[in-house]
Amino acid sequence: MMHSTAGAAFWSVLVVLLWVLAVGGAAWATARLVRQPRGQADRRPPSLPSPLDIIERRFAAGEMSLDEFDEARARLREHELDV
Repeated sequence: MMHSTAGAAFWSVLVVLLWVLAVGGAAWATARLVRQPRGQADRRPPSLPSPLDIIERRFAAGEMSLDEFDEARARLREHELDV
């Protein structure tokens, strides 16, 4: 008789543990799926610098004169109006 009681207790504990694992796994998977879009937003590649940013950096680095910078900026503004 003792053997059947020990076996019933073992199976009862095993079933409870399996339910805990199943519910915990489902909760973990749900939390992971809910958090994923925010995580992907952080992993986006950095955006490319705009053409104006590029000529501003070149001017700041001394690669362009003020006249060249003004001309390049005017061309960019003309292009922005065309679009």
